[in-house]
Amino acid sequence: MTARTLLPITFIVLLANTAPALAQGRLDPGARMLQRDLAAAQVRDDAKAWARLADEYGLEHRNGAWVARAVALVDEEVFSDGELAGLDARINSRLDGMATLSFPLERMQEIAALPGVRMLSMGPAVSLDLEHARPDTRADSVQAGLGGLPMAYDGEGVVIGVIDWGFDYTHPVFRSADMANVRIAKAWDQNKTSGPPPSGYDYGAEYVGIDELTAAGADTLYVFGPISHGTHVAGIAGGNGAGTEHVGIAPGAELLFVTYRRDPASFIDAITWIRDHAESVGKPFVVNMSFGSHQGPHDGTSLHNQAMDQMAGVGRVFVGSAGNNGTGNFHLLHSFTTPDDSMSTVVNFANPGTGYWGQGVAIWGTPGAPFGIGLRITDPANNTLLDTDFHHTVSDPSVVDTLVIAPGDTVIMRITGEAASMLNGKPNMILEVRRTGDLKVVLRATSASGDMHLWNVQRLDNRFTNWGVAFANSYPGAVGGDNFYAAGEPAGVGNSVITVGSHRAEQFNQSGQMIFGGRSSFSSRGPTVDGRMKPDISGPGQSVRSSVNSFDPTNNNPPQTVEFNGTQYPFATYSGTSMSAPAVAGVVALMLQANPTLDAEQAKMIIRETARLDALTGEIGPGGSLDWGWGKVDALAAVLASIGITSTPEIAMEPDDVVIYPNPASGQIQVAGIAVERIRAFDLRGALALEQGISAEGGQSTIHLAGLKSGTYLLELVGKDRTVYKRFIIQ
Repeated sequence: MTARTLLPITFIVLLANTAPALAQGRLDPGARMLQRDLAAAQVRDDAKAWARLADEYGLEHRNGAWVARAVALVDEEVFSDGELAGLDARINSRLDGMATLSFPLERMQEIAALPGVRMLSMGPAVSLDLEHARPDTRADSVQAGLGGLPMAYDGEGVVIGVIDWGFDYTHPVFRSADMANVRIAKAWDQNKTSGPPPSGYDYGAEYVGIDELTAAGADTLYVFGPISHGTHVAGIAGGNGAGTEHVGIAPGAELLFVTYRRDPASFIDAITWIRDHAESVGKPFVVNMSFGSHQGPHDGTSLHNQAMDQMAGVGRVFVGSAGNNGTGNFHLLHSFTTPDDSMSTVVNFANPGTGYWGQGVAIWGTPGAPFGIGLRITDPANNTLLDTDFHHTVSDPSVVDTLVIAPGDTVIMRITGEAASMLNGKPNMILEVRRTGDLKVVLRATSASGDMHLWNVQRLDNRFTNWGVAFANSYPGAVGGDNFYAAGEPAGVGNSVITVGSHRAEQFNQSGQMIFGGRSSFSSRGPTVDGRMKPDISGPGQSVRSSVNSFDPTNNNPPQTVEFNGTQYPFATYSGTSMSAPAVAGVVALMLQANPTLDAEQAKMIIRETARLDALTGEIGPGGSLDWGWGKVDALAAVLASIGITSTPEIAMEPDDVVIYPNPASGQIQVAGIAVERIRAFDLRGALALEQGISAEGGQSTIHLAGLKSGTYLLELVGKDRTVYKRFIIQ
């Protein structure tokens, strides 16, 4: 029973030793993992190994060389764009303190060593996370202009950007209501190698207008294979139904599709491209993200989230899925309290399937509290076969070892870590572990202080997934996992993101009884590692029927089709927070149509404050719920509230000079500060609950509340010169 290192690892060690020490220290763990896998591919030198490497790290073979993309964190006072030209590198996008780069892979060390480059990050890649949806969200009332709205809203004048995979550009749900025009303004397939790319970028292909979109048909097959995910998601957010009942939430919106390469640089490029188009046409935008990863810190400091924090603002809103790990117990939190404290847990493995490699465990500690990990390999009866050395974050470890336990039983261990992330100062590691038999892998960890968070997900040959696998206590002294801190990166934990959980949409059965409406068991719970409540809201994401990709060969027997221009276009039913997020993104598009001056924080506030509660959500306090956020999304109430938030003097929301008292109230309220001529009260579903004319005396009015049930209401006070909105509570 010995630990043995294979030949490829010797090559990796030599590569690391010959790299400039300064540059090596500026590579994040993702970039160092690329170095490791690059060395192994060079030794094996077979096409399959290179294809897997390209899929996992978003590499592109161009003009006889491999081209990589990364995000450079830069010191703006020192960093010079001009030095990149001499290294055949170029900038695609710029934000404060960061730039996305394309460069020959062989130049990575030299670029990392440039003055002003603080870190070169390959970062973690992400993975994938309308029947009855509109009534459940109350978007049908918004589209019809009911519930006291001044007009009908369908998202016209708003851009919905969908970053995803598996788009069918020809599906009729993406046309105008009269089917005459395509509402997809542009599509950027970041994985297409034949171009032409968008102006200012050096990769992918951009399609503009109906002719180019029709000629392209669909996006490029990628690491996920032929799929329909993006078509389904976009149909929920903004599909017109194509004559079916499966109409999306904002069927009048302009659409932008990005087929995403999955890495942080490509993400920053995608949202920059969406922003620049929206600005060029003078429209607000909302971006939907139905994907996630568990390799990041889960505290809002990832590069994806820093970029969104910079970009979010007036007319710029981001929405995304919480994730589908509501039942997996794939997370573990341990607090170290003494210098000799330790923890152990059993890393469970998934059932092997096509492309399955093993497990990936992301481990993040506390700033200033370094930690170490090691493995204990046992047989199924817990007899110890081998203990590995401990590897510590203080040494910025890059370790690969093949542990030969017995004939036919082997464990492969790969560890990449850093003493302190430049993003948040936290020590962290990624453990990749593979076994060939039924050996038990016990992860042991030690630290003198601080909290340690771990997430265990499946690792395929060409990527990490976000499919959680439980930590177990099936070894003496080991601890098991939980399903908290389960919202994924980036959309599940972002400061600027509206994060969406899932429930099953309510329906009426044949007897007229309301059924369903409960929380989806797969929906991920928060909170974030830094203690913020997630999700923010719940949307319908279970058993949702929407458009799917007619170019996807797996849709060979769809449950429903519609004919257009001689082609049958399919619809199918999917479940996941991937489906609930675009429902809320569509609601945000309706809100932005009603008030393009909303900023991202206001949109989130309104979504939370107008959420509806019922017997299934139960009462939710002001701090929200790990299961539901602040409740179920209510489009009608949200649009009504959005109308009231404006910078114009004619309408104001909660003005300080207008007072309602008492509040909470019972039989009547007094209003001071406005000469009221008419009032209307709406409940949080947007239904008109009370309307009456008022005779004001001396700027003070008495409003009788007979007939109003207990609850929270939005009160519209119409005066001669202005209209204001105030919230009040009936006890």
